[in-house]
Amino acid sequence: MQQNMMGPNIIITEPSSSLRALGRNALAGKWQLAIIAVGVYYLCIELPVAILDALFGVNMGNLYGTSYGYMDVDIYSSIYNNLPEYSFLSGVYTLLVSGPLVLGVTLFFLAMFRRQQVEVTDIFLGFERFGKALGLYLFQMLFIFLWTLLLIVPGIIAAIRYSQAFFILADDPNKGIRQCMDESKMMMKGNKGKYFCLSLSFIGWLILSALPAGILEGIANSLYITGFMETLIVIIGGLFAIPVTAYMYSTFAGFYEILAGHLIKETEPAPVEPQAIPVAAQPQQESPQQASQEDIYAQPQAQTTPEEPVQAPETQTAPEQPAQTSEQEPQATPEEQATGQKPDEPAQP
Repeated sequence: MQQNMMGPNIIITEPSSSLRALGRNALAGKWQLAIIAVGVYYLCIELPVAILDALFGVNMGNLYGTSYGYMDVDIYSSIYNNLPEYSFLSGVYTLLVSGPLVLGVTLFFLAMFRRQQVEVTDIFLGFERFGKALGLYLFQMLFIFLWTLLLIVPGIIAAIRYSQAFFILADDPNKGIRQCMDESKMMMKGNKGKYFCLSLSFIGWLILSALPAGILEGIANSLYITGFMETLIVIIGGLFAIPVTAYMYSTFAGFYEILAGHLIKETEPAPVEPQAIPVAAQPQQESPQQASQEDIYAQPQAQTTPEEPVQAPETQTAPEQPAQTSEQEPQATPEEQATGQKPDEPAQP
């Protein structure tokens, strides 16, 4: 196959449908395993945070009232008292485990795409490189936050620019944090639009998976369920998006494999003409019908085709002499000579 390259990096020109097909092929026969892995990752992120917020959380409305004094309670209580509760511990937990868990999920889907043996517990392999995973997560969030301060669009571009950093670290754990960020930036040159379009191509599935979560949240609001139970219902609704999340992770793993040159798709226009690439000739496989026809005509050809005579070594031969018969004629007696008769001839009267 050939690379379609622009400068030092590979430019992906394949349509989003072909890239999604790569993700589906990698998940073939492993959907259940991938869904369970993503479900464990999702619960490890959301469930402890909900528990910590329920135990140690402070309502944002109370913080507002404490800082600025209670205003008209009748007006603002209905707004601020319905706000979710947040705790400092849940924020610390999210900060510490997000990087290693993201790295673990990246390792899981990258190994699955490469047809390697994977297990659900592989999503915790990121904790073996806790320092680099945490540092890369902090750097990535910092750069995205700084660009978001300008406008939302620069923040989205920054998120796409550094989207391959965790794949690079998962592929080579010896690389540094800044090196992963720089290589991701280089890889995404000319590919940001393709990545954005690929992400948008999942919007239909995301909307469809969000419908059950919206229905559950509506039921909770109609029943005036608040606090931890409301958060728990939201978490349960988010479980319906897990298959789509696994689908997206697998597709993005294939996207990285193409960018890294591990999976090269033949694209047009190609920088090298196919005639310039030497290809070893391979024998063509004959169909059974052609083989039978050749067997039929093989024997007559063998009979009619003259064979070249084998030349004997040149030797000097004696001149040919008349052949001698094995039986020698008997010699004539004196009497036969006198009469003139040949031997064995009857005498004439």
